[in-house]
Amino acid sequence: MNLPKTLAIIAATTSISFSYPAHSDQIVLTNGDTLQGTVIDQTETSVTWESDNFGTLNIPTQQIASINSSDINSEALKIKSAYTGNIGLSGSYLGGNEERDDLELDVLLTLEQGNLSHNTEINYETLGQENEPTIKGYGIAYGIDWAIDDSWYWGNNIFYGADDKRQIDQSISLGTNLGFQFWKNEEGKLSTEIGIAWISDKLFSSINDERIALVWSGNYQKQLNKRVSFAYSHQLNVSMKDSDNSQLSADIGFIIPVTDKLDTKISWDWVIDNQPEQGNEKIDRKLKFGADYSF
Repeated sequence: MNLPKTLAIIAATTSISFSYPAHSDQIVLTNGDTLQGTVIDQTETSVTWESDNFGTLNIPTQQIASINSSDINSEALKIKSAYTGNIGLSGSYLGGNEERDDLELDVLLTLEQGNLSHNTEINYETLGQENEPTIKGYGIAYGIDWAIDDSWYWGNNIFYGADDKRQIDQSISLGTNLGFQFWKNEEGKLSTEIGIAWISDKLFSSINDERIALVWSGNYQKQLNKRVSFAYSHQLNVSMKDSDNSQLSADIGFIIPVTDKLDTKISWDWVIDNQPEQGNEKIDRKLKFGADYSF
């Protein structure tokens, strides 16, 4: 055998074996990136990864699409679903000179799947007054939020409803927004969203109010002490074509826990419609007393 040629083959083989580690895992991220390296550690929420090119990385499991490794529990990486919900019932009754009863039902269902959050909201309201037709209103909304990271998220939503008080026979909206979660823990939460929405309101007068609007909303909750929490939320819609065409809805109140899953709530709601239907007031206000059950 030709010795120089044999040595060249051995050298080439040795070079190849050093170029590719004997034990190299592969990780694929949800954004499509692929990393070569080795699993160092694993928890329920993250994987510690020694990358061949980027050093030691701590990767949240929600950002991992798949891992090819014999040293990791692949079951722990499967996206886990978590369902939560809230049912709220509130109302008031007036007797004497004026007979009136108000009742409102709110249902919120949430499904968490990795970095996706599905939210479904249902609202139904009746306002009954003696010798007057019952005033009704309802709304059904669905939204999906995608967590970009620990703070930023992108959301899309759809709404369908009606509101006799505002003389809206049918209301439809489609929106998209960018949100930021300042914090969320056992003591409270603070978030804000800004986006755009297509809104179509069919009024009792057969007028269609169709517009593209800028939408800004906020949500704040703070535990004041062991027995009372403060809550505030709002949403502002401003037409991009006519800034005078705007609507603001807000809710401010206090939450008092009764059990781990049952709360009582006192809140002050108001809606400001800058261009109401003829015969309607610009401002609607309502003081509510109710109970919320979480599951």
